Amino acid sequence: MASVRPQRRYIDNSPVMKSSRLSKLVSEHGTWVKEDVSGIHVYDVSNQHVLVQAAGYLKHVWAKESVCSVFFRGQSKLYPSLEPSLYRGAKTEKQKMLRDKALVAYLKESEGNVMRAVPDYAREALLQHYGIRTRWLDVVDNIWIALWFACHTAHATGRIGEYLHFERRRPAIDPKAPEYAYVLMVKVGTEVIDSKAPGLFSGADTELIDLRIAAPSTFLRPHSQHGLLFRRSKWTDYKHMDNAEFVVGVLRVGLRDALDWLGEGSLTSIHALFPPATYDFGYRELLNSAPPGDKTISGINVIGA
Repeated sequence: MASVRPQRRYIDNSPVMKSSRLSKLVSEHGTWVKEDVSGIHVYDVSNQHVLVQAAGYLKHVWAKESVCSVFFRGQSKLYPSLEPSLYRGAKTEKQKMLRDKALVAYLKESEGNVMRAVPDYAREALLQHYGIRTRWLDVVDNIWIALWFACHTAHATGRIGEYLHFERRRPAIDPKAPEYAYVLMVKVGTEVIDSKAPGLFSGADTELIDLRIAAPSTFLRPHSQHGLLFRRSKWTDYKHMDNAEFVVGVLRVGLRDALDWLGEGSLTSIHALFPPATYDFGYRELLNSAPPGDKTISGINVIGA
């Protein structure tokens, strides 16, 4: 298992993570390494217990220093930035403002019956879960759900990318081929709790929403996925679209190991994590009544297995 060694600071060329407390962990099943392609330092894990232990370690040490929580975000690749879907590809303040305007118009148009059971402060985040591009980023508090997303690839098609399906990643024939699943660990401030907005937490620079509290379970998907979202609360210019500064560690798992640990049970199936409209009544209502969307903000996803 893992132990702690004296702190050693690593600086990455990439802004995703300049250093991490994970560099202090020592384990025969975990190694602090710098990736050749991305140049990002990661904690490479080859044992499921050390995966959980490393995740718990960061949660524990950061909570001792400030009022915050560390959450997980699964990715099949590492990127040099962490931008909300609404702002990806935007290069200027004007582009950002135009996208903000499109989102605000969509939210206004969605205020009718389709969102009547969802409080105002949760609507944008909820729509993100169902396919609309917003200012929020998805995270979870269950590392196995994060690993699931790291082991699957999303494919979108249609006029505005509204048709979506997920494919389980297949390891290469060569067992030595370097293929990985990544779990980003994101630190979010939770200093302020608003009693009038259940599920909403605020920090100095971020907002966090737990949709399992803020939204009714008639919208089943966020409950099935342990769904939380966070966003930057201070936007000074287009450069601050990036949220990479909140990443405090990256866990890397070989794809073959990750798929083996997840198994193929019904609780880790696409059917379970993306409940069909037969069971997800909120999703059914969105499909029937939500505004159509456009190429800027996409639309409510139609999920196929």
